[in-house]
Amino acid sequence: MNSIRDSEDPRVQISHFSHTLPGLFREGGNIPAIWARSTGRDTVVVALTWVDEFQAILVRKDSPIEQLSDLAGRIIGVPRQTGERVDFARAMSLRGIVTALELAGLSTDDVALRDIESVQPAFAGASVGNGRFHELEARALEDGVVDAIYAKGAPGLGSARQHGFRVLTDIGSNPDPTRRINNGNPRPVTVDRRTAELRPDIVARYLTVLIRAAEWAKDNPDAVFDIIGQEVGRTADEARGAYGTRAHFNFGLDLSPLRRRSLAAQKDFLLRHGFIPADFDVESWIDPRPLALATGRREA
Repeated sequence: MNSIRDSEDPRVQISHFSHTLPGLFREGGNIPAIWARSTGRDTVVVALTWVDEFQAILVRKDSPIEQLSDLAGRIIGVPRQTGERVDFARAMSLRGIVTALELAGLSTDDVALRDIESVQPAFAGASVGNGRFHELEARALEDGVVDAIYAKGAPGLGSARQHGFRVLTDIGSNPDPTRRINNGNPRPVTVDRRTAELRPDIVARYLTVLIRAAEWAKDNPDAVFDIIGQEVGRTADEARGAYGTRAHFNFGLDLSPLRRRSLAAQKDFLLRHGFIPADFDVESWIDPRPLALATGRREA
């Protein structure tokens, strides 16, 4: 493992871990991680990261819908991926819609949800931007089949600009951090439980690299936007527009009570709407020792 010190670039170090210990670390989306845990995969959460992004309810420019409460009695499009083992696109969009409705004192009983068969790459590390995520929902909105859609990230912002849609509400910029987190984040960093118990030093070293990567991102925003643009199939300027107004670079790792409560809220939502097969205790899923060790090493 000494070769990890051969480069000061944290991206190179992360790549080194990925190739040396393939499949060990599972950082990223909360829905796949929660789904995996609910199906019995014996992992632990060793850190939580938070990345805000563009998350909005869109309507046509000429729509009479002027505020969230006007959604009552309206049709909202929800992507659906029939045949997928778990419909991540639907879970993500429905969560955003429910959050928006709650802000207006409404529920899904007050609106009509219309399924739209959408296309998004199966979860295997592929970016949603490389598929047709949001495109079919945007077409349904443009054609008047639905009155509103939920859009997320750079692809969603691209749809808004391309079709001239109006942003009814930008959930990602809500001043209440629990609303922002509960709608899309935090994202768990998970590891095999046995590894975390037997080799917490290796896990701590990996977390140290992720912390350094977060610090690098703060100092190199242009490079970060180039990377994001490549990942989602958009230009760096489009990525900057979707993420730049958020606390995108403040995604340091922690296990704060707020993020832990948010993770539990995410799990409860997915369970309530049938996206995961079984309940589990989020607190028992969290192992704080590797992060404490990583933080201690950095401060030493």
